[in-house]
Amino acid sequence: MEWWAIALIAAGGLILAGAAVGVVAGLYAARKIFCRRYDGNPNLRYFQAEDFEGLKAEPVSFGSGDATLRGYIYSYDGDAKGAVIFSHGFGAGHTSYTTEIARLASFGYKVLAFDNTGCMESGGDTLVGFDRGVADLLAAAEFAEKDVRLKAYKKAFVGHSWGGFSVMNAFSSAKNVCCAVAMCGFDGAARVLAQNVFGRFAPLRAVMAWTLMLYDRAVFGKCANYRSSRSLKNIKKPVLLLYGKKDMTVRYRWNGKKILSALSGNSFVRSEVYEEKGHNVYLTCEAEALMHETFGKIGKAARRDKASAAKMYADVDYAAITKEDDSVMGLIGEFLRSHLS
Repeated sequence: MEWWAIALIAAGGLILAGAAVGVVAGLYAARKIFCRRYDGNPNLRYFQAEDFEGLKAEPVSFGSGDATLRGYIYSYDGDAKGAVIFSHGFGAGHTSYTTEIARLASFGYKVLAFDNTGCMESGGDTLVGFDRGVADLLAAAEFAEKDVRLKAYKKAFVGHSWGGFSVMNAFSSAKNVCCAVAMCGFDGAARVLAQNVFGRFAPLRAVMAWTLMLYDRAVFGKCANYRSSRSLKNIKKPVLLLYGKKDMTVRYRWNGKKILSALSGNSFVRSEVYEEKGHNVYLTCEAEALMHETFGKIGKAARRDKASAAKMYADVDYAAITKEDDSVMGLIGEFLRSHLS
């Protein structure tokens, strides 16, 4: 056999092997990430309303598809200026963000915060998929429009990470939500997972994303494969997008940069990109660094001795790792005031 024929066969074999790796990675990720519940880490402390003096929490529940979603309306005493509907990120539920929810409530808003399908207090056997977050947020907006405690107020969406993605893709369809804030939201569910698995290996990244998009299509039908850059392209309502250039979870170069480029001609879109911040832009840089250092050490300890890791969780300085960046939260507060007043 000629050398060139052998080379062609070898190249073809490598291409097929690479494609197989991408497909397997996509199917594995769908099964591992979406086909389970997220009930939080029992070793972690999730702040509750009683951890914030004067913060009230009224329980609520509403339907989203075949699941019952549960959460709370958070508020402080005094006349409310509007209502905020908060969408949480991936990993647990809304109580991962109680510090931010309390700050939003302190600005004078009623804050509806809930757990997505398959998370914490809400129903659902599994997470289903990231596109489900969009449906859950729209269900929350519909509930807020009818609930006697919320229906009289102008409303805003606020979300982080998966919640930011949900906000960007639900906003145009939520007729009675007048403004939105999305922090570190990704452009597409399939793409962000492939980015985190294969990084710079573009061919494998593309095959894995293609596999996950087929999965999403099978699960969600026409309501699948949302693209944030596409959903906001012609938005005619004010939206604030926040990103950290050092984000290693939702990579800025493949998400924030791409989204902001697509929306550059839209005067309704306002953005802030922080050079030194990572994924948790609402935290101070010191708090975010301490959080990664703390949980990095606990992760290493857990591989050696789970008992010692449990003690390390008990010793975590939660106040230090949840310290908010006043300039970022102040910017969000100013944006909400200008559009909810």
